[in-house]
Amino acid sequence: MARLVVLVILVCLMVGCGIAAQYRIAEPPEDVSIEAPAKKLDIGEKFTYKAEWLGMDVGIATLSVQGITERNGRKVYHILATAETVPIISKIYKVEDRISSYLDTEKLYPVRFEKQQREGGYRSDEYTDFDQTKGKAYYFSRRNHTKKEYEIPEKVQDPLSCMYYFRLQDVAVGESVFANVNTDEKNYLLEAKILKKGIVRIEGVGEWEAFMVEPLPWFQGKVTRKAKVTMWLSSDEKRIPLLLVTKGIPFVGTVTITLQKIECLDTVKE
Repeated sequence: MARLVVLVILVCLMVGCGIAAQYRIAEPPEDVSIEAPAKKLDIGEKFTYKAEWLGMDVGIATLSVQGITERNGRKVYHILATAETVPIISKIYKVEDRISSYLDTEKLYPVRFEKQQREGGYRSDEYTDFDQTKGKAYYFSRRNHTKKEYEIPEKVQDPLSCMYYFRLQDVAVGESVFANVNTDEKNYLLEAKILKKGIVRIEGVGEWEAFMVEPLPWFQGKVTRKAKVTMWLSSDEKRIPLLLVTKGIPFVGTVTITLQKIECLDTVKE
């Protein structure tokens, strides 16, 4: 990571990097409310984001609901997240990540989590099947054929599905939503604290009434995090993820991820 930061700084010096803010947070009117969430995900919805560091665009990410299919005998939403570095950064440190979650349409927990990553010289191609009835997870690496079996708590989420699970929950300022989350073969209790409401304006994209969330991962009775993360979501029933700010990343500092494009949000649901 330290090597990547040095290289990014050199690129900034070569191409220049503006520090102009791409978003604004304003105080909301008195009557701003958080609507009840949608009951289902929008099939075909796709959000595109850009990642900024030191005022320079360093990456592009997408979140999308690909459709409804079947996995492990269950009817599931196929949720896909992608991330890649912009071309100038890719020349020195290429990132290409593709992550899928298969979320049970009825129970709203995942039955499979897949991850394909390329980050510099690192590669991974793996999946984890969740047997939520037996409380078991089954990991398999397609690269080295490693297999692992371990226990999971009830209704566990994966790192991608937890966001979509949260979008379908009722929330209120001053309250928290909790979910068990499994990542890297460890089980955490994730607390999502609803901190406040506001108006989010993203330059060239739009303006929304929104609310701020702070995710807090609990492990063995303690909050365990390497950086502070806050996220803004629209306060309408769509719960659109608008903005994510990560502060205090070792050797990096602050990274901002902002919404740039919305596609197919109002397609007909199954």
